Amino acid sequence: TSDQIMAGVLGGNPAFKSLVYRVQAAWYLSVAAPYGRDLISYKLDSNQLVVPIPSEVSPQRAFASLFGNFIAPGVDATQAGALAFRMRMRGSVLDLVKGRAAKLIPRLGQADKIRVQRHLDELRDLELRVQSVAPAQTSTCGKPLDPGKDPAVGGDQGVDGSGNTTYGQNLGYSGEDARAKLFCDLVHMAFTCDLTRVATLQLTLFQSHMNMYSLTGQACDLHEIGHGGVPGGTKAMAKAQAWHVKQFAYLVAKLRDTTEASGGTLLDHSALVFLMEGGHGADPGSGREFSSHSTENMACLVAGRAGGLKPGQHIAAPGLHPAQVVLTAMKAVGYSGNSLGEVSGDVPALRV
Repeated sequence: TSDQIMAGVLGGNPAFKSLVYRVQAAWYLSVAAPYGRDLISYKLDSNQLVVPIPSEVSPQRAFASLFGNFIAPGVDATQAGALAFRMRMRGSVLDLVKGRAAKLIPRLGQADKIRVQRHLDELRDLELRVQSVAPAQTSTCGKPLDPGKDPAVGGDQGVDGSGNTTYGQNLGYSGEDARAKLFCDLVHMAFTCDLTRVATLQLTLFQSHMNMYSLTGQACDLHEIGHGGVPGGTKAMAKAQAWHVKQFAYLVAKLRDTTEASGGTLLDHSALVFLMEGGHGADPGSGREFSSHSTENMACLVAGRAGGLKPGQHIAAPGLHPAQVVLTAMKAVGYSGNSLGEVSGDVPALRV
């Protein structure tokens, strides 16, 4: 996926090659989510096989992973020593597990070898993060406040006596508004401290069944709003999507308001792309001419000035694919290719 391509292109030696976060905490239906709707990022493992990268859904775990070894100025020697000891112990445990797994691999079948090797790859990534040096605190880089306990996870959507889905506020919702803000804060500080140079933040799952009542007052899940689940048609869907745009705007503003030592702001040196799940038009998969599962008429937002990106304009791009917007941003920050999957070409009007 584009994020993993750019993690390789940008290189350097950040503690995290990329961050993959998801705001929607659960699928919210009693049936299993098919087709990997909870997955958005994929990479090549050491066997050159395409494997998914599970999204982190806990702001608390994300915080601990990013800033667990961060020692702020003023921490006394005893506290600093205790933290250093815990980090060494974590490294020792990882070495032990890795060593035992390496002895086990030759005795396994091919499929099991691949699975264990993937675990070793993940252990190696974790090992590098444990061993990484905490970033130096500056006027902009600092350890954020601990987000505390994650918001409680809500239950699956209910069904009434007639078989209709119900939308009580405690069902299908897990404080996603608060979770989104926390993840945006963490991404912002991870960029500021150069802990990573690539991040993917999925706000809602594909064909999301997250309850929108607490967010927009619409007694319906996000997916069904797009299929006429509440009155209002396109305006109703726009109201639901406005919540997503609010989160993107919040992150963009934080980057805009963060200056860099080299001059300009963090936003000036970044390329951000916001993509909706679907547009409205022809759907090759179903053959329908007017479908809510189409890449036609899909809105995309781009922010940042890296590589000559040109902000402040609205571009109508009939006949182009949303992936071409992503390709444009990728090229702006150093990608030399001209394709992403089966889609080729960029959107020249997006760059100076």
